Amino acid sequence: MIKVKQTKIDEEKFMEMRKQTLALWPKASKEIDLDEAVAYQQSLPEDKSFVKVLQKYSAEGKMGLFPRQGTPIVENEIELLQSLNSVGVRLFPFTTDSYTRNLQLDKAQAGLEESIKTGKAKLNGYPLINHGVKTNRRVIESCAGAMDPRCSQKANSLVGEYAFASGMTAMPASFFGWIAGYDKKATVEECIDTAQYLGRLMGYYAEQGVIISSDLHGWLPNGVVPTYVNVATQIIEALTAAHQGCKSVHPQANFQGNYVQDIAEVRLFRKIFRKYLDKYGFQDVLIPGIIASQSPLYAFPQDVGTAYGYICYIANLAATAGVDACSVKTIDEAIGVPSIESHIQTYRAANWIFEVVRSQKIEVNNKDIDLEVAMAEKAIDAIMDKVYELGDGDITHGTIKAVATGVLDSPFSINIHAQDKVLGVRDLSGACRLIEFGNLPLPEDVKDFHREKVAAREKAEGRKMDYYVSIDDFWAISKGRLLGTRN
Repeated sequence: MIKVKQTKIDEEKFMEMRKQTLALWPKASKEIDLDEAVAYQQSLPEDKSFVKVLQKYSAEGKMGLFPRQGTPIVENEIELLQSLNSVGVRLFPFTTDSYTRNLQLDKAQAGLEESIKTGKAKLNGYPLINHGVKTNRRVIESCAGAMDPRCSQKANSLVGEYAFASGMTAMPASFFGWIAGYDKKATVEECIDTAQYLGRLMGYYAEQGVIISSDLHGWLPNGVVPTYVNVATQIIEALTAAHQGCKSVHPQANFQGNYVQDIAEVRLFRKIFRKYLDKYGFQDVLIPGIIASQSPLYAFPQDVGTAYGYICYIANLAATAGVDACSVKTIDEAIGVPSIESHIQTYRAANWIFEVVRSQKIEVNNKDIDLEVAMAEKAIDAIMDKVYELGDGDITHGTIKAVATGVLDSPFSINIHAQDKVLGVRDLSGACRLIEFGNLPLPEDVKDFHREKVAAREKAEGRKMDYYVSIDDFWAISKGRLLGTRN
């Protein structure tokens, strides 16, 4: 029996849930006072508001950087943030460490103490809970910009409590991100339940006039497949958060390498999220901007020169597409933990492209982009209609059933509850196409569109497009090309 449902958690029940969440860490109930946390948020300047910073980029037609970062020693973290400030970064995703993400807080504490003792990072991120509210506020106040932490399903609720009490103003209520890349065994219902808690916490702050924005990650494309399911699941995440009172969501466009297809995705974003929020009664939910990212699960180039090329290509694509911020990886991402110097060099290169290309306001218009937009919208609408049908109008019930039946599906997901019956390759232009549709409820004309594109590559290369080609295509970007080859 499905226990979650798409209704707002009432305040009395939510406060009882909060007691259980804070009980997960002995210091939490002493450190976090919700009224005091709201007052602290209200005292922060506008440059600490993720919504305001992203809106400012959008209004001015400029682009911000949204880099990954997080290191355990406070002094090093402050140095890193201030260094990123020096190259114009004003949006900061905070990456929590693996122990924190798995609620192994005693191990996180031991790692933190060892890091401080040795002066070397013994954790692969920032232990946000163990540092505590007071220390987190010192970090936040040390630099200009808005903070947005990253976590997984298991620790998400407690991390959210600490993050917002500390002055962070965005966080993913994004349960498909966990299913795609973090949580092997968590059920879809467990992930939705956790996301609803965070959305309700955001809703509580919103009721007091503090707008905290939710990232939308969706089911990240683990292979070379079009982003239909990714976008549909971002919409589901947006509606789930909105039902709990969250008043701001910001989508993430996952660039996969083909100019036409990636620009089409951004153009679709401009209308499709607004369409679904308005359709279901959430006209007051903001979309402050769109953030782009190089598809995070593709293999990253190990050669620094090739990595620079990939980063600059993504920056150029983002500037041409007209997104409001872009996440790019550092040049040494594939080698190890990035140094401050590599952060700075990478973001200087990206910023140069942002400034030069975005200022030219280049309009790319052609029938291929229009066709990609039309096909994507048809596919996403069909998926969303089926999800609602499966849930008899309750999107949470529909989502759970959709994953179980493969109506929502993606290849190579780490989560054991995924059907993993879809597969894709690139066409001759490098755009991602489906070769196995699984149970995705796509219209026949969309399927035919993919079949025609795949057939053209098969004819040109004289070979069948299959699993092995899909794997070769997956690795191709790390080797400086779009199409995989056995040569």
